Amino acid sequence: MPSNPFLPPIESWSTWASVFDDQRLWRPVIDAICDAHGIRYRTIETPRSNTNAVFLLDRRLILKIYSPFWSEFEIEPRLLKVLKSNDAVPVPTIVAAGKYHDRVTWNYLVLESSSGRTLPAIRSEITRADYLAICRQVGLVVRALHHTDVGPLKGLDTGESWDALVDRRRRNALAELTQTQMIASGVAEELTHTLDQVLADDSRNPQTLVHGDLESDHVLLNRVNGKWRVTCLIDFGDARIGVRDYEWMPLWFGLFDRDIQAMRAFLETYDRRLLTDHEFPRRLIAWTLLHDFGADAMARLLKRSNVPTPIQTLAQLRELCWPALPTPPTA
Repeated sequence: MPSNPFLPPIESWSTWASVFDDQRLWRPVIDAICDAHGIRYRTIETPRSNTNAVFLLDRRLILKIYSPFWSEFEIEPRLLKVLKSNDAVPVPTIVAAGKYHDRVTWNYLVLESSSGRTLPAIRSEITRADYLAICRQVGLVVRALHHTDVGPLKGLDTGESWDALVDRRRRNALAELTQTQMIASGVAEELTHTLDQVLADDSRNPQTLVHGDLESDHVLLNRVNGKWRVTCLIDFGDARIGVRDYEWMPLWFGLFDRDIQAMRAFLETYDRRLLTDHEFPRRLIAWTLLHDFGADAMARLLKRSNVPTPIQTLAQLRELCWPALPTPPTA
């Protein structure tokens, strides 16, 4: 540790939230890490939408200094190395990794910056057909991700285990929505039965690798031979070895923004059988609630929709959050 630490004591989430994106504060640490790896840079930017201290250097390298409050660093570098060998799942390249000591030990990664644009950024420039074609590509990429051999990733959950996460969400999800008066107690009771049924079924489902946060900022696109292509998935800090249904919430509420045609296009290439699976809508509801960010996504949607709360019926909640996916036409 430097004799005169660069950083103040950071012992709570509130302190972290006030300093994690402060370039002036982190600049000496950034320079020390770059010097250790022979990295030279001229410009520094702070990308939006991060909970770690993330800095873009010359728009070619990303330095990610991990929050001390969770174990993302134990997950991401190991996972990126495994996925780098699979061309069907495009991920960033690791340039350097290490630990920096300043009051406490800070884990960090230096990654090649993955150039590209997000789906919302290009929506005004593309046709509906282009948009649905991108959704189908996302389906292929996510299918390849879910087919990753999880053998080399044993012990990926170095912090909270998958079972502990599901148990915590099972206990807290509905309480979060009723205590904030988003849903009535009768709706919570009906959703309790849905959760019980889905979790009972999951004991028979194989576990797979899930990204866990495939919202719009984490899927990057580029024009390749005149067509938009998915060229990188980023930010695997929430990745898990778990049930594949954990992937649907950020895709549905985030990347596709509850666009039924987009979700259907995704499912056509991911696994067309889900389009006619009568259990799929119920699983989508359950795993929205069980997802770590699911209750927050629902609360934001209800506020944005300007509907009177608490929601009094499950039918009304379904119509707002999970309108039914259309059945494909018969041949």
